[in-house]
Amino acid sequence: MIPTGIVPYAKRPGITSFSSLWAIKKSLGTDKVGHTGTLDSFAEGLLVALTGNLTHLVPHITSFTKTYQAVICFGKGTETLDPTVTPGASGPSVTEAQVLGVLSEFTGAILQVPPVYSAVHVAGKRASDVARGGGNVRLEPRQVFVYTISLLDFREPSAYDSCSYALLEIKCSKGTYIRALARDIASRLGTVSYLCALRRTRVGPFTLDDAAGGKAMPCMTIDYALENSARIMSGAARNSRDSLTQEEFLGIRGAFRAFTPGVAAECGLTCERLLPEYERAYQNGRPLSWRMFAPVQQAPVAIDEELRNKNEAAVFYSDGGFAGVVRREEGRPRYGFVVPAKPAERKTRVFLWQDILTPSFPAEWISRGTALTVGSFDGMHLGHSSLIQSVVSHAEKNGLVPGAVTFRSSAKKLLQDDWDGELTVLEQKLELFAEKGMAFVVVIDFSPDFSKMDGTSFMETLRSFCGMRFLAEGKDFRCGHNGSMDMDSIKELSLRKGFVVETVPDVSGADFDGGRISSSAIRGAVMRADFWSAQKMLGRPFSFYAANLSWHEEDSRWFAASCEESMQVLPADGVYDVVAIMSGGYALEDSVELNKVEPESFHTKCRVHGRMISLLVPGEFKAEKVRTVNFFKE
Repeated sequence: MIPTGIVPYAKRPGITSFSSLWAIKKSLGTDKVGHTGTLDSFAEGLLVALTGNLTHLVPHITSFTKTYQAVICFGKGTETLDPTVTPGASGPSVTEAQVLGVLSEFTGAILQVPPVYSAVHVAGKRASDVARGGGNVRLEPRQVFVYTISLLDFREPSAYDSCSYALLEIKCSKGTYIRALARDIASRLGTVSYLCALRRTRVGPFTLDDAAGGKAMPCMTIDYALENSARIMSGAARNSRDSLTQEEFLGIRGAFRAFTPGVAAECGLTCERLLPEYERAYQNGRPLSWRMFAPVQQAPVAIDEELRNKNEAAVFYSDGGFAGVVRREEGRPRYGFVVPAKPAERKTRVFLWQDILTPSFPAEWISRGTALTVGSFDGMHLGHSSLIQSVVSHAEKNGLVPGAVTFRSSAKKLLQDDWDGELTVLEQKLELFAEKGMAFVVVIDFSPDFSKMDGTSFMETLRSFCGMRFLAEGKDFRCGHNGSMDMDSIKELSLRKGFVVETVPDVSGADFDGGRISSSAIRGAVMRADFWSAQKMLGRPFSFYAANLSWHEEDSRWFAASCEESMQVLPADGVYDVVAIMSGGYALEDSVELNKVEPESFHTKCRVHGRMISLLVPGEFKAEKVRTVNFFKE
């Protein structure tokens, strides 16, 4: 289930707001994340991210008042008004008294011309793109509101630096450009300026201190701003990002806030409970009436009056789940957006390739249409997850049935010198497909006959016998005999056969040493016992499937088993911290359905020696009940 909630996150300088969402997506296991107000790449501070269906509330959160801390350099200016380019213009420095004397002129409702290098659109293009292309940009002034400006610190010119610096705290409305504010203050004082550093500390009720990573940020000072400016100008911080650390991973999960009536009230929304007898009518888009709702009873929440939204109300189902937003129009409720109720736990059906050629595959699914992705899915890493999410999202939007087509590995692969084992066995793949919301999985045994099938026949079979209306794959996907059919050929076929093809971008970048996530990269990490890198790419710990092993007792509760017949990769020889998961997860019943069974687990030690593993098993557990052994890095 996609998490629906709010994540206050501390963006670091040198990366874009969009790139900053990567850590949130990976920590929460969802690509459905949006932020509520861009920070320039040189800037830092609070990003309020919304996940799941809450992304519909982006415009509401974006309208909140914001508080910034900014350090302005007086006496030098840059074309972009920030430290991303070398200063060109120069002018006199200013005094503390001069700055204090004009701040009041920049409070209240003021007219402000946005910076030329900004995201404001001119004739359908970003002003910054036009300016960088050498075009002439003319922007009209717009009204913004500055609630307060306070001077927190000031530095006079010195023998080493002819500029003066002011640290300001600004509380302002949506659409206020702090770079433009710094430009206009300097212009009023007869000089030029640029921002050395900018930090957002508050968005409505959300603060930087409560954000993931917020407390780790150093205090904003003039010295810190000068260091930041030097890093940005030198390019040392530009577009850089460290890989996801365990601390950041846990911090994001800890900062995540489910969208409850209490959180909705903090955001200025009144809260209504949808009465159970009207839930079906509400989800079916029937006309609304206030009799369908009852006010949510909760303790009063103190909020700033400027946050209060008198035109919209958050709606919750009787079980407390977020149901969407209704608008008040002329005293009557109107739909804003609807969040479907959480579905009952779904069973994932499993078919063999020959099954879809027979009545075993439901005719109603073929009529309704299916959304598919095809691949080996070895490891089921974050790249695979993006494919699956694309399938599930498209299916939900278009009323299709989401499914996957995958392959069963042959034991002959273990005899190949260049193959060290798979990351996940079929049973684990099926569990993961079920967890990610797939309604069905088609399993193909890579037989000699199947391997000779050409790509066109394979795709036409899926379209005709599996009801395929949508296919999501990576740009390098190939199918058919010797991989003869690539994505361009599949797209040409789709136009003739009536299905949609989506090319899903690879998950890659600096976060993974500049390369794309791949099963081979994860396999290498596991073999090196680099379990944290493997976990980052997988989105979960590496899990060795042990349900088919035959254990024998060695000594002192150590049990050993041979893995010679297992096709899974093992780490290098050593003793590792692991979590043993007992029988549970998803049980395959009658070869057609996966049903959830709650597991037990315990922390212990695992010794690897060649294709042998030994497990330390506490007395209250039995080795033969161990289903998986999860390797992790503390």
